[in-house]
Amino acid sequence: MIHPVKSSVSSSGFFELQILEISNTNSHLLSGYCCGLPPEKRQTQTTGCPACATSFSLCLKEYQGTTSSVQQQQQQLKQPAVAVEPQPSGLYGCAFGNASTPVLGGSSFVLTDPEVGGITLPFTFRWTPSIAQPM
Repeated sequence: MIHPVKSSVSSSGFFELQILEISNTNSHLLSGYCCGLPPEKRQTQTTGCPACATSFSLCLKEYQGTTSSVQQQQQQLKQPAVAVEPQPSGLYGCAFGNASTPVLGGSSFVLTDPEVGGITLPFTFRWTPSIAQPM
């Protein structure tokens, strides 16, 4: 007599990113303008910049050649005298989740505590199972 056996498989996991160090010696934004200045001053001052308030955002998504926020920033950089403003949330379309750190430091820093610069993103998605049934 053959008894069917039901088996259940489950798994869990996470994606982890550890920030160890950042170096932004000129305290510049991606646009090349100073951190921490109002937009009207960013266009005229590019030296003696105040320190940045640095945090990190993680967005897991399917493969994409170029992300839209990078394309927008590159297009804005081609236009003279226009500062790139930070997007309210650049984490749109993160199919597999997103997470952010609080401000970790200024423009340049080294983190010595491994717990401080970590971003952990639990997997909240599922793959469709494909189980071959024995004949």
